[in-house]
Amino acid sequence: MRRGILIVVVAGVVLAIGLALPPVARAQDSADVAILFDLGDGSYVWSQVHLPDRFAENASWEATLRGAGEHGLLVSHRWFAGLGIAVSDIGDRRGPSGFAGLFVWNGTSDEWEPSMLGISSLVLGNGDAIAWSNAAYDSVDFSLRTPVATPSHPNPSVGFRGDGVGGDAPGLEAVGTGTSASQAPSRGSILWDTDLQTREIVSTPANAYGMLYVESFQGLYALDDGSGAVRWHNPLVKGFSSPAVFDGSVITGASDGRVYRLDAFDGSEIWNTSLIAAPRFSGITSSPRVAFDWVYIGTFNETGGPGEVACLWASNGTLAWRHPTGSIHYSSPAVLRGTVYVGVMGDYNTTTNVTFDPPYGVLALSAWTGTERWFFPTDGPVAASPIVAGNTVIAASRDGNLYAIWSSNGTEAWRAAVGAGVSSPALFRDRIFVGGGDLLGPGRVSAVNRTTGALLWTYVPNGPVQSSVTYADGKVFFSTNTAEGTVYSLDASSGALVWSYRPAPAGYILGSPVVANGTLYAPSDNGHVYAFRDRGSTPVAPVLAWAAGAIAIAAVILVAVWYSLRRRRPRAPP
Repeated sequence: MRRGILIVVVAGVVLAIGLALPPVARAQDSADVAILFDLGDGSYVWSQVHLPDRFAENASWEATLRGAGEHGLLVSHRWFAGLGIAVSDIGDRRGPSGFAGLFVWNGTSDEWEPSMLGISSLVLGNGDAIAWSNAAYDSVDFSLRTPVATPSHPNPSVGFRGDGVGGDAPGLEAVGTGTSASQAPSRGSILWDTDLQTREIVSTPANAYGMLYVESFQGLYALDDGSGAVRWHNPLVKGFSSPAVFDGSVITGASDGRVYRLDAFDGSEIWNTSLIAAPRFSGITSSPRVAFDWVYIGTFNETGGPGEVACLWASNGTLAWRHPTGSIHYSSPAVLRGTVYVGVMGDYNTTTNVTFDPPYGVLALSAWTGTERWFFPTDGPVAASPIVAGNTVIAASRDGNLYAIWSSNGTEAWRAAVGAGVSSPALFRDRIFVGGGDLLGPGRVSAVNRTTGALLWTYVPNGPVQSSVTYADGKVFFSTNTAEGTVYSLDASSGALVWSYRPAPAGYILGSPVVANGTLYAPSDNGHVYAFRDRGSTPVAPVLAWAAGAIAIAAVILVAVWYSLRRRRPRAPP
C-alpha cells in the first residue's frame, strides 16, 4: 500500500516538475531566453524572449531584434559573407569601437563569457541568457570588457543616477534617469543595519557583484549586500563622490582631489589621477559617469576660481581633455550620442563660504573633444544631475525651477516652479519626480509631466529633500535632510505615502537611496547604512526563476523517497 502511495506521489510531483520546468523539457524546439542590452553609457535593459523554434535559421538573431524592439532600441548591423551578422550599435549610442560584443552566460562559473559563435550560428536553450554590450571592446586596443548586470544579479545600481530601465517605454531614450527595473520594498522592513562609525555619509551607494559600495569620510567600503558585513575597506578613498561600477572595478572621486579606480572585489588600486593639486576639504564632490572608454567628472574649486569638466581614459586614468567652467559640485554628467551634459554650480564665494556666483546653469560639451556646444544659464546654481530624455535635457536649479532644455540648441522648452534645489530628479515614462527645499526650511517632492511641465502631484515630508529621488516598482524613494531625517516611499501615480522609516540615532540625510535586486539601500549622516526588503522576499533572477522552482520540487521527491525507504527498512532483531 505504501509503495502504491509513493508511486502516486512521485508521479504527481514529476508531473508538477514537468509543468514547472521550462518548455524545453516538453518541447525540444522551443525556448525562453533572457537578453541583456548594455548600452555602454551606464544604461541597460533586459528582455525575456520566447523562441518558438530555437533551431530555426537565425532564431537567436530574431530573438535579439524582438527583444530590442520591446524597448524601442535600434540595432545597427551588417551581414558579412562567411562571417554572418555583425552588430555595430544598439540604441543609437555611437560607441567608439564600432562593434557591440556578444556574451553568453556561464551559470557554473557565474560569469559572462564571450560567445565563440556569431549570433547567426548560436543556438539557445531554455533558460539561457545572452548579453549585447556597446562597450564590450576598448576602442584603442580592443581589450574585452564584460557587462556588470548578470542573470544572478540582474538589476545592479551601477552609479549615481544610473539607468536600470533605459528605454522602458517604446521609443524612450534617456540617461541619468535614476530608475531601476527591480522590485522594491512595499514596507519599511529592515534587512540589515550596518554602522560604519563615521560622522557622515553624504554619497550614494552603488551595487554590483553582490556588494554595496559606499564612500564615506573614513574611506570607501564594500559591504555584503545580503548581510551588511564589510567585505573590504580602502581608507584612502574618501569624501563626497558617489562610486560608479565598471568592468569589475569601482571608480570614484575623493577629497584629496583625485579620481580612483579600484578593483571591485578587493579594493586594491588600479590607477589614480590628480585633478585638483591642492584641495582644501571637499576635493572632488561630483560623481563619475562612465561611458564607453571614458570617465566624465567635474571638479569643485574652493579657492573661488573656475572648476572644470574632465574626461579620463577608463583604461589607465590618463587625461583625455578638460574644459574650464564654474565649479561642478554635486552634479554627475549625463552622456548621450556624443554629448556630455552637466550642471554648473558657479564660482565659490570665499567671502560667504556658503554661496556661489555666476556662471551657473547647464553645460553641453562634445564627449570626444570637450568643446562647448551650448550653455543654458539659470537664475541659481545647478547642483543636480541632468536627465537627457529624447530631445530634451531636464535639470533642477536652486532658483526653484525645473527646466526642460532643447538638447539641439540649448534653448528653453518649459520650466516648472516646484521649489527645486540640489535634489536630482528621476524619470519614468512620462513623469518626472523632483525634490525640493533648502536646508532648515520646508521641503516637498513633486511629479510633473515630462512633455509640458504640468504639476501632477506634490507631497510634503518632514523637511527639505536634498537627497536625489529614485524610482522603482511603481514607487519613488527619497530622504529628508533634517535633524530627524527620514526615508520615504511614495506611490508614483498619486504621491500617497507608502511607508517611511526614521533612523536611530536621528540625523540629517543627504545621501540618496537606491534600489537594486529587490532591496532599497539608504545611507544616513548618522554613519549607518540601511537595507530594506520585504520580509519573505528573496528576489530570484528571472532567468533562473524556473530553475529555483524545479529544484524545490525535486527536493520534495527526494524527501518522499527517503521517507519511504526509511519506513521500509527492516528492523534489527530484538
